[in-house]
Amino acid sequence: MIDDRGPVVHQALLIHRLIELRRGNGLTQEKVARSLEWSHAKLMRYEGGTQVLPKADLDALLDLYGVLGTAQGRKLQEIGRRARDKPWWYPHRHALTVEERYYVGLEMGAARIRQCAPTLVPGLLRTRDYAHTLCSMTDPDGEVDRLVEVLMGRQGVMLTRNPVPEQVYVLDEAVLQRVVGGREKPGVMVRQLHHLVERSASVKLRIIPEEAGLHFGVLGGFTLFDFDEGLPPVLHTEHRGRVVASKKEEDVHSYAEAFDRLVEEHALDGRRSLALIEYHARRLQDRTNAEASDGRAEAHVNSVETSAGAGEDPGVPAGDLLAVSEPRPPPPPPFPAGPGAEAGSE
Repeated sequence: MIDDRGPVVHQALLIHRLIELRRGNGLTQEKVARSLEWSHAKLMRYEGGTQVLPKADLDALLDLYGVLGTAQGRKLQEIGRRARDKPWWYPHRHALTVEERYYVGLEMGAARIRQCAPTLVPGLLRTRDYAHTLCSMTDPDGEVDRLVEVLMGRQGVMLTRNPVPEQVYVLDEAVLQRVVGGREKPGVMVRQLHHLVERSASVKLRIIPEEAGLHFGVLGGFTLFDFDEGLPPVLHTEHRGRVVASKKEEDVHSYAEAFDRLVEEHALDGRRSLALIEYHARRLQDRTNAEASDGRAEAHVNSVETSAGAGEDPGVPAGDLLAVSEPRPPPPPPFPAGPGAEAGSE
């Protein structure tokens, strides 16, 4: 099926099919290179995905493999044409690293995305303000606006994909508690938490509560991309500032098993995950309101003291000051007190 999966995935699909054809014809890379009077290195670059196949070279391979002019050959020519297309983010390419371009390309064409996020909200779920705050911190003198636009573009592409890929996200509760924006801009995080609630209607969100203790995800975030048409999955890991993509079967299998364990053994189910996000949104909003009230109360007290010094009757009921000085207790968390604990147990 030819669709809107983008040039990176179409390139991978084309290479996959060409390697199958070469092996099906009993040809080695050396034999193909000699037959076409190419260097061995040139064919290796094509099959390794480091160089996009020009139309003339693709046709030469299809002719050698006996499919030029057939329905199969025409389909591969169409895939090749799409692999040569410029991606939507091409105008912003200078703001992205090579690794980031590859990641965005995989994301654009994946059939399923599974991501573990132990520290920050995943990119596809971020609000513009949250993203801008992060980019301003990591790239204060760089292309903050351009990076945010790329992220918003990624989200737009995901929402208009046909079909929309399945998305499953596992977040540590610390992600909900970390107030990106700080005390100066608490509204950034409040809006982000509400956005997560909204997005939970179209993606699967699972939260690992702090009571779960240590788990595989604390070692570093990772993403698993799955594809249609027999393309092998790709693992993308982040650890100590290093970003690594791997197609090794043992790596992908190991992390896929770890992701399943996080969902089944550590994370809350969908309903309780949503309740926990809503709890933190209310808690932060209440805290923000209380701090704002404290600020107004302090200003009022200063005004009262000024008035009292001038011999005026302030007329401030003591109860009003007590009301703003006593923080409203947060609601109980919507999950058991610990693993295996039952509601209402001692």
